[in-house]
Amino acid sequence: MKIGIIGAGFGGLAAAYELGKNGHDVTVFESGSKPGGLAIGFQEKKWKWSMESHYHHWFTNDSSVLNLAKEIGHEVIIIRPKTSTYIGGNVYQVDSPQTLLKFTPMPLIDRIRTGAGLAYLKATKNWKPLEKVTAKKWILKYMGQKSWNTLWGPLFEGKFEKYASGLPASWFWTRINKRTMSLAYPKGGFQSFAEDLEKACRKKGVRFLYNQQVESINKEKNGIQIIAGKKYTFDKVICTLPTPLFTKITKGLPEKYLKTLTSLKGIGAVNLVLSLKQSFLKDGTYWLNINELDHPFLAVVEHTNFMNKKHYNNEHLVYVGNYVEMTHEFFKKSEKELVDIFLPYLQKINPEFKKSWVKKAYVFKAPFAQPIIPLNYSKQIPPFETPIEGLYLCNMQQVYPYDRGTNYAVELGEKVAHLIEHGHTH
Repeated sequence: MKIGIIGAGFGGLAAAYELGKNGHDVTVFESGSKPGGLAIGFQEKKWKWSMESHYHHWFTNDSSVLNLAKEIGHEVIIIRPKTSTYIGGNVYQVDSPQTLLKFTPMPLIDRIRTGAGLAYLKATKNWKPLEKVTAKKWILKYMGQKSWNTLWGPLFEGKFEKYASGLPASWFWTRINKRTMSLAYPKGGFQSFAEDLEKACRKKGVRFLYNQQVESINKEKNGIQIIAGKKYTFDKVICTLPTPLFTKITKGLPEKYLKTLTSLKGIGAVNLVLSLKQSFLKDGTYWLNINELDHPFLAVVEHTNFMNKKHYNNEHLVYVGNYVEMTHEFFKKSEKELVDIFLPYLQKINPEFKKSWVKKAYVFKAPFAQPIIPLNYSKQIPPFETPIEGLYLCNMQQVYPYDRGTNYAVELGEKVAHLIEHGHTH
């Protein structure tokens, strides 16, 4: 079969690898200059490794992507980093049942209730009933008001703002159920892994067309036509673009189908990356949740408290991360403007921090980074097969009940490849 794939993120790469392995004639179109999608990386001349534009890691139970890394021979590093929470001017390590018990901003009874709630979510495989109730309601009922006010509310509200109280408990279940204390990371960075995967695809005969913006997808008599500079015709096409882009370029989608797709919402991400002369989170924390709603960011992630700074010319690399709506002013701000806005808040977290520590700042913006999941979403998930025969949609709005991430992109890519070949997903 002649198959076209739009997008060289991990979903597109996994599908291409799977289909190429089975002897199909596969062409991948990518508007950017390299593979990786949302996990794309950048690299300074003196760095041995690349670094992601938006922070990424894997959990040790992310079997789809870890198996793929193993299959193509890409080494994976496993480390147990430290996760903490910033609240009321203090940093508390909260990444295990033991550290939760020591989390003094909450009374002991609430810590115990919270621990019991987390233990339940970790143990249960039955997430279906949880999609009928909001996470906020569920947390209030089982973990209590103090747990919501102190630990969870600020995270939900900081990330999702007006959508915070409508998210289903199934979304919360995923975040807890999947989390592992140890994390995994591909040697050399996600960019290096994406490039190894691309090489593995090329070995199977897959072609890659970079800097190729797909202008339209049309149904023709003899297949599906992609217009990207010139015309290409395929038996089957997989589109891995975010839904708003898919609906924009695909001609002839029925009104009713379009309506269900356009009702799905999402938010974007704006990430400031700082290269510092010294460490920012001195206690060795990798991931710091910011539970203060007056702070203009959600998380401070010190990448070099996770991966050794020797891979990055001994620079200390820190993400200051944010999820915001596409209309948010941060999408218009430069690195310099964001550093100035964030500086006083970063100094609250580390009073010694000065602007002179910053060697270089970068800003990365992704308009589609996090789907907003409504209640009972399992009844609304768009299927892989679109109303146009031979055209398949494969993107992060279909990973539910799980949350977006490269592991699920790989899993979806493999599933859609299987569907094309066998008429069903495995």
